[in-house]
Order: sequence, then structure tokens, then C-alpha cells
Amino acid sequence: MQKGYWEDGRKLEFDGIVVGTAKTERGLVVRFKTTYFYPESGGQLADGGTVAGTRILDTLQDEGGPYVLLPHGSSIDIGQHLLCIVDAERRGRHTQLHSAQHILSRLLDDRGTPTLSFHMTEEEASIEIRASAVSDGILLEVEDAVERIIWRCLPVETLFVDTGDIASYDVRKVPELAGGTLRLVRIGDFDTNPCGGTHVASTGEIGGFAILRTDKVRGNVRLYFVAGRTATAHRRHCDGVLQDIERRLTCGIGDISASIAKLQQRDRDAARQVKGLLAMAVDDLARQALNEIVSCGIAAIVLDDVPGELARMLVAKLTSAPGPLCVLVYPGGGSDGQFVCSVPAGSEALLANFGARMKDSFGAKSGGAGRVIQGRVEVRMTSDQLESLLTAE
Repeated sequence: MQKGYWEDGRKLEFDGIVVGTAKTERGLVVRFKTTYFYPESGGQLADGGTVAGTRILDTLQDEGGPYVLLPHGSSIDIGQHLLCIVDAERRGRHTQLHSAQHILSRLLDDRGTPTLSFHMTEEEASIEIRASAVSDGILLEVEDAVERIIWRCLPVETLFVDTGDIASYDVRKVPELAGGTLRLVRIGDFDTNPCGGTHVASTGEIGGFAILRTDKVRGNVRLYFVAGRTATAHRRHCDGVLQDIERRLTCGIGDISASIAKLQQRDRDAARQVKGLLAMAVDDLARQALNEIVSCGIAAIVLDDVPGELARMLVAKLTSAPGPLCVLVYPGGGSDGQFVCSVPAGSEALLANFGARMKDSFGAKSGGAGRVIQGRVEVRMTSDQLESLLTAE
């Protein structure tokens, strides 16, 4: 079985001569004498496309070589000649990303930062590099350098060389050699590297390029980027997000930062005001609750449309109250409630029993120790129900 994509990565339509089939749980395995469907490997995603008008499910490879997977029920016979069409859009995205990765890795390698791995999705690609950190300034320099290589429209060619002659080539990363023939991808006079993937014919075909972000992985840096069609898709997505923000803020793109700063300041001001109002409300409720405890021996309070923080603040203010106190708050006015309860010293067993009864009767979840517990309940309760559970023997 021949890997036609190694010889000609630009061939997207071919006469597939079937040399093997096998039914599997996933579908029908079909192998061709020569295939131009690239299987997922080396960090590059698998090709899509059609075989005799039927869309393939996947392109894979095993010890028997590359193959395509067709849906159950497909009828294919050995020896058939089938029209095979590679999904040009999908292949194009993959080749642009892969070729951009070679350029990016070469530039980083020249800075003493080798590439450890390469990964691709339909939206972006990434490489893990041996570095604990990379500054924003270096990322901008490298991004500019990648684009300059793209603009040069350097030819990208495939070479098959004997491993014994590898020293004659300026190979960026020499693999472990076991003899035989090695496939190299050479980008003009800029980079040569062993690779089994598909690539553009000229760096100019990559088009745009952008580094998106970085994160840490295994003590190294993972660098995410887009190129060509994925760069276009990313720009369109970002443009859509910005336009939505402009509509919501009723401002132009140049005023977004200032508008957000105003909203943040307004939010801080509102938070201070709410905190002050909460304190006032807690003082008033504390007086009412304390009077109720003094006159009735217990206070059970249920409140709607107030922050859950109010319950904690009220109980904290009355920890020295002479009787049990339970505050249940429904912040959204629905059935999702938050409660905090406290008892005087010596009544801890009463509080433990209350938590158990809340769980058994209403499915509440609670936690805490000593004289205070807090929890959540997902049903509506009344102050009478709280009081009866808290005072039950």
C-alpha cells in the first residue's frame, strides 16, 4: 500500500483501487493500493472526504498502513475502482497549520527553545516548547518573524533521502535512525525537518498567522496559534464578539475599554452601597430576632430576594443570643435556599439533630461544627417548619 500523500500532497481526487476490506464495530475498513487520504498522525488531523459519493467516517492507520472507515452497510469489493475525493477545505486548514508550525518551531529553535510536541484541532494548533516562560515581547517578535517567512513565498518540497546521507542536510531535529529512507520537508533555505505530514507548496499559501495565547504544561510552555483559514475564522469570531460588546455597551470599538472601566467602577460603587444597606438591614433584623428569642425562646426567619450573605451576617451578630436562631434566605425568590443556624453553648446536640431532620425531611445539605451550621435546601420552607424542626425532641 502506497502513501500517495507523501509523494503529492496536493492531489485531492484520485482513482482508488480497493485492495482490502473488513467489517468492524465502527464501520467498514477500506484499503486502497495508493491512497491520498491522510490519516491522523504526527499531530496532524485526519483528512475527510468521500469514497464513491459516500462520506468517510475517519481516516486512520495501523500496522497494515492507512485506511478509511465507511458507514455500516457500505458495499465495497476488492478490485473496485472508486472515485475518491479529499475534503479540500479541511486538508487546506491542516496543511496551513502544519507548515506554519515548521516555521514557528525553527524560529524558536534558533532561539534555543526546542519544540517537544505538536497538536492540532479544527480551530487552532499548539506546540509544547522547552521553556518555563516566554515574554509577550518575544512572542511578538516571533509572530512577526513567522509572517516575514510567509511573505517570502519560499518553496516547500518533499525529499526522500537515505539515512546515511542525513548529515548532508541541515536537519533541525534528527530522529533516531534505523536505516532506510527518510522523508524530509524542506522550506527553501530556511528549514529542513523529518515529517510525514502534508504541507503547502509555498509559504505564501499559509496566509495570515497569529499567536493566540500560552499556558503552562509539565513545567513547559504550550503555545497556541492559528494560520490561514483558521486565522480567518478566529478573526471573524473575535469580530463578532466585539460587535456584540459594542451593541451592548452602545459604543464604538475604540471606547470599549473606557466603557468597561465605567461599568467596573459602577459595580464597585453598587457593592459598597449594598454592603451598607445589608449592614443596616442586619441591625434591624437582629433587634427583631433578639426580641423574639427573649419572648419566645427561639427565632426562625425566612427572607426572599436578599443576598445569602445576610443570613451569615445576622447569625454572626447574634452568636451570644440566649436561644436558637435560624435564618433561611431565598436569594432569587424561588426554591433554592441558603440557611444558617446557631444555638447557645450547651445546645450543640439540638443543632446536630436539626441538621439531620432537615436532610431527612427536605433533602437539605449542611455542614459545620459546634454552635453554628449552614447549608442549602431546594424546596420552599416556612418559618414555622424551621421552628418545629429546631425545637423537636
